[in-house]
Amino acid sequence: MLTPNQERYLSKIPDDQKMVVLPWDPHGLEIAQGVIDELKSILPDNEVIFIGSLPLKISGQKDIDLSVLSPSADFPLHQPKLEEKFGKPDKLGVTSIGWHFEREGWEVGIYLTDPVTSQVQEQIDVFNMLKNNPELLKEYEQIKLDAKDLTYKQYQIKKYEFYNRILGIE
Repeated sequence: MLTPNQERYLSKIPDDQKMVVLPWDPHGLEIAQGVIDELKSILPDNEVIFIGSLPLKISGQKDIDLSVLSPSADFPLHQPKLEEKFGKPDKLGVTSIGWHFEREGWEVGIYLTDPVTSQVQEQIDVFNMLKNNPELLKEYEQIKLDAKDLTYKQYQIKKYEFYNRILGIE
């Protein structure tokens, strides 16, 4: 079963978008650390969360996922500082603002996001479960490896079903 938020996200993915799965590459950690350092120099009092397959050291999509935590009420203070460094955001929402760009061949996603939203807490919970449970992590990586012949939307459905199962969302 999928949540309404997951269904909404899936509806925005093109049906023909391909899934790419690549072996874990430690160079991505260096690139991520550089971006994290940039973020901390801009917003030193904000927590930066680094999640996804890269910090879990498993196969992935050669992407770097970073969230800068901030109450939505403070977005007007932080957004201009991030725009100065990373340009105009390409995703504007009430509880999240996103920037996407390439750095040394890696897709970087930075989200200024409100930590009280259920989506953020679920992402953190799933990441911590995977980080602390080698069996779940292996199962998750296998979902990624099995997705090489799927569309990105088909992969996302399988990923969401896995997340919902381990979170106990029915």
